[in-house]
Amino acid sequence: MVKFFRCCKARVSPELLSKKNEKPEAFLPSLRMILFIFRMFYAWPDEQSLAPNALWWYRAKGVLFRTFFIYLSAAAQLAYNFTVTSREELFAGMFVLLTQLVLILKMEFFYKNVSKIQQLIRRLHGKRYRQSGNAEEDMPLVSARKKSTIFWALYFMFSVGLATEWLVISLSLTTLIVPVWPVVDHTTPYWVYLMVIFHQYVAIALNASFNISWDSLVAALFALTNAHLHRLQIQLMKDAKRRMIAVSSFDDNARSVPTKSDADEVYNELLQCIIFHQEVTGFLREVLDLFSGPLLAQLYCSVLILCITEFRLLTDVNTMADTVQAVIYLLCLVIQVAQYCYFGNEINCTAQKVHQATAFVNYPDMNIKCRKLLIAFQQITAVGIKCSAKYVFTIQLSMETFVTILKTSYSYLAVLRSMTD
Repeated sequence: MVKFFRCCKARVSPELLSKKNEKPEAFLPSLRMILFIFRMFYAWPDEQSLAPNALWWYRAKGVLFRTFFIYLSAAAQLAYNFTVTSREELFAGMFVLLTQLVLILKMEFFYKNVSKIQQLIRRLHGKRYRQSGNAEEDMPLVSARKKSTIFWALYFMFSVGLATEWLVISLSLTTLIVPVWPVVDHTTPYWVYLMVIFHQYVAIALNASFNISWDSLVAALFALTNAHLHRLQIQLMKDAKRRMIAVSSFDDNARSVPTKSDADEVYNELLQCIIFHQEVTGFLREVLDLFSGPLLAQLYCSVLILCITEFRLLTDVNTMADTVQAVIYLLCLVIQVAQYCYFGNEINCTAQKVHQATAFVNYPDMNIKCRKLLIAFQQITAVGIKCSAKYVFTIQLSMETFVTILKTSYSYLAVLRSMTD
């Protein structure tokens, strides 16, 4: 039976998984803004249409772009941390530097693996992944796009809104958005101050935009994987007209013996469900294999950044404006972690529902060949799907993990407060 499922996987035609000249926006509208931001960073090249020289220049412009706006800001922040003299200044510099370092890690990972990421996106235009025209089956796709868009919109609104608030407050007080080295104070010419603060605002806005797009891209892939598993569940639980759903009546007189053509149709429908299940789980496996490293780094660093942000909120906030800024920043961190855990948890739950849906298939009226196929499918789906990030360590993406991250950050906060009191 294992050989059979390998054959099922081998039957998948590459033509069903990708098309060369398709733009992702055409079949996945929720990715339009995400890919627009990637193109701003020269991080989404069209390798199929660009000549080798043009591709080299495209990548060179990306290096210059992120060096001027990302690496320069991180270097200035790192230098500042070696000049601080108080605990408050150290924590203020550390939480900004940690955020920048995590972004650089994710950004370099993205540039290095952009071809693999583009291939994953193109797979979503495969024949089996398109909308079927059936409102019931297409509802999970609509729901996934709405949920991923809501997460992206909230994340973007809070992040860019926070950066804009920092800019307005800094201009009104003639201070920098974040303290950096070399020091800019009241003795610095005003035009120099304006140049520095403008560079800081653009760098922070771009930093936030790329970070949001990276996180939202992974969340969107998880959301669409869950949607396709939900579509599979619906397909298994169709009405009796499709001959696969309703368990036959207990009245033997009301039970009809299926013809050979009916049995073949049931077998083919069940086989298509199995092949689609193999495709979706294989797609999820590739996503997790590719993104597990940065995901683990993000989750571990989130604990530290949450702890430092909570500590600053409780100890270093003196005005209402400072409180609002700290709370908004905390919300951005929570949304960042929550979308991974939420969609990962949805995949885990929907995979269990797919297994439960196999119990609604009309087993008593099946022939021996169909029964064997169904039993094998039930054995595979009984294992379930564990949406986990694995790279040296393993963290399951679930709401339980989300709560654990919040609890751990609070525990570290309690220890930190006891050490500083």
